[in-house]
Amino acid sequence: MPPLFTFAPTLRSLLRSLLPVAVGGLLATAPHAHAAPAGAPGAFTIETRLLGRPLSAAQRATVQEAAARVSALIASPFTPVRLNAPAGDCDRGLPRLRETAPRFVVFVVVKSLGDDVYATGMPCDLRDGSYLPIYGTIDLNSDGLGDLPRADLLDTMIHELLHTLGVGTLWEAEYRVSMNGDSDSRTFVRRVGKQLYYTGPRALAAYRALGGREVGVPLDPDAGHWAGAAVCSEILSGTAGDFTGRVNPVSPLTLGALEDLGYRVNRPASAPFRLPTGRSCATQVTPKTGTPEIRQSAAPAVFSSCAAARAAGATLPLRRGQPGYRPEMDGDRDGLACENQP
Repeated sequence: MPPLFTFAPTLRSLLRSLLPVAVGGLLATAPHAHAAPAGAPGAFTIETRLLGRPLSAAQRATVQEAAARVSALIASPFTPVRLNAPAGDCDRGLPRLRETAPRFVVFVVVKSLGDDVYATGMPCDLRDGSYLPIYGTIDLNSDGLGDLPRADLLDTMIHELLHTLGVGTLWEAEYRVSMNGDSDSRTFVRRVGKQLYYTGPRALAAYRALGGREVGVPLDPDAGHWAGAAVCSEILSGTAGDFTGRVNPVSPLTLGALEDLGYRVNRPASAPFRLPTGRSCATQVTPKTGTPEIRQSAAPAVFSSCAAARAAGATLPLRRGQPGYRPEMDGDRDGLACENQP
């Protein structure tokens, strides 16, 4: 079946040929949606800026929740960066950027992509030295979006936000080119016969710890997703879109891939996960009695108050860096919000 998730490379010379659909008149700027406020100065926070066809309030909240969830995976501080790019520099139709960004900015452009994909995502421009993305962009398919369940939209946005951070999009040396033109020779993709493998040390170690025994983590032919047959429903699986009505797990594999790129990560933020048994995904998707459920909580990542968090079933107190934590709910600024709530 056609892929429901995809990504695009980052080199601007390739963007104009690989992303031929001009956004044009769709890009009337919509209100910005911010991820949950960071718990400390310099903490990693994703700010989403909505462009194109308008989203409903519920859809905007889901986009915001996805940004908060992915932000919570990163322990690296975000160093403010000066953005000075002409309109359309990364993707056609993006606005001119002339500002100092205190957080990672992702443009979410809602437009028609046809029937084959939910969304596409990619990073824009890389920092000198670290080769980490400066900002990113996601094209979100407006076709059928109104019928897409909340869990599926949340799953899609988490998947694509990870692409904007470089997971799957910066694994090959040809895409690792920084703003000043320097290139990084590191590549995390190896071909053995007809099969592509991911060989970054942190993700490979996670794969081994999960029981994987191949020379690397098997990849899809696009070299930007874990092979569906190898991981089934993991959030960056090439077949993750087949597992609907749920938020697929961000496993230690994907956290390891973030580490391989140069991020520090919050290891407790990964979801319980196991590799499928043999060629069957059934044992992975339907856990045996007494084993942890692999799907992530669908509770909102942003709460208006401690009472709202408690009513949603969140485990209190909320810790700094955990989805749902906000400094406004942490009166003594000790990193624990709502610790006095019953």
